[in-house]
Amino acid sequence: MLEERKIPFDILDSIRGIASLYVAIAHCRGTLWIGGSEYMKMFPRDSWDAGDYAMVGSSMLTRLAVEFVIVFFVLSGFSITHSLSANKSPLQFYQRRFIRIYPSYIIALIWAGVVFLVTRIWHPEWYDGSLKGFAFIRSQEMNNYLEPGQILRNVFYMPGPGYITPFWSLTYEVIFYLLAPFLLRKINLYIGVSLLLFGLNFIIPGTIYSIGLPRYIYEFLFVYNIYFALGVYLYSQFGVISQWFNRYSKGTWLFVIGGLLITMYVVNFYFRIETVYSFIVSAVLSVVLITYFLNRQYRNRFLMNIGKYSYTLYITHFASVFLYLGIYWLIARPEMPYILNYFVWMPAVLFVVLMAWLQYWLVEKRTKNILNLLRARGTKNTPPANQVSVTVSAQ
Repeated sequence: MLEERKIPFDILDSIRGIASLYVAIAHCRGTLWIGGSEYMKMFPRDSWDAGDYAMVGSSMLTRLAVEFVIVFFVLSGFSITHSLSANKSPLQFYQRRFIRIYPSYIIALIWAGVVFLVTRIWHPEWYDGSLKGFAFIRSQEMNNYLEPGQILRNVFYMPGPGYITPFWSLTYEVIFYLLAPFLLRKINLYIGVSLLLFGLNFIIPGTIYSIGLPRYIYEFLFVYNIYFALGVYLYSQFGVISQWFNRYSKGTWLFVIGGLLITMYVVNFYFRIETVYSFIVSAVLSVVLITYFLNRQYRNRFLMNIGKYSYTLYITHFASVFLYLGIYWLIARPEMPYILNYFVWMPAVLFVVLMAWLQYWLVEKRTKNILNLLRARGTKNTPPANQVSVTVSAQ
């Protein structure tokens, strides 16, 4: 038995805002500041005061960038399932996805190229191999950015490293979009197979990897697809899950959210890198956040506004970080290749958000307007955008 349920989808922009802003902050700190390990080499721990501990400790809170990308995967599974439930035509779905993501993507590629060319003129030493460290590894990776083969791969969602490093996740998003109209015809089968593939890779990863599948196919099927599938499952069972959430108080769920976030940090700290274990915790946190925000009708205007252009922020912020670093070098002319002052990297967050906002108004907002026109022509009875109709299973 199916029933219609109204879900205020605009609330999900709050979660997109959280995820995109966190990733931007993580990359600003990780690229610009000297970093905890290098800081300890220069200033031994036995010489630290409370300020040093607070500085290094707070920097550790920005290390979950990849885990917050998993949040985007779960959100995509949830949102794309709704999109296809409202319109099952693959051709129309592809048309709308193309309009929605590709123009902004191309502009982001161009933006990265512009930053590369400008900073190479300002600071050629970034690109000649004479400087070491995370930031300059990324800058040196840009040296083949304008080669025809690399341009072709970037245009077809096989991005290289350098200033478009965060684009790695878009490859798996696009694979999911291409397959979704067919996979979601049999949702239970899709979810079951996704669980099986993930489980096999979890239990016998060496055997699965030895099969020799192309990288993108292997990583989509066995590593990342499960998180899209989780979003699909959440959408398909939202009525049941939503009612289950209502049994508990607001305080209880805030405690759960906090506990999951702490657990994610603990797992990441323990392995010293992102792993499948921290990804699983991130996926569970995503489900809790989506259900909690929707059930409680939680709206944070600041986060929702960031979430509206979270896509542009995600695909432009890393290049903008290097533009900020280039401007800083012009002004400060540092003797060391790092920013030593912990507070100097922080304005970069405002800088990359501003750069993203400008590009949003130039490109992404216009593509959204085109999509709104297409929806208005195609579905006269569609509810308002912030009160879309969702079909869910009744309990």
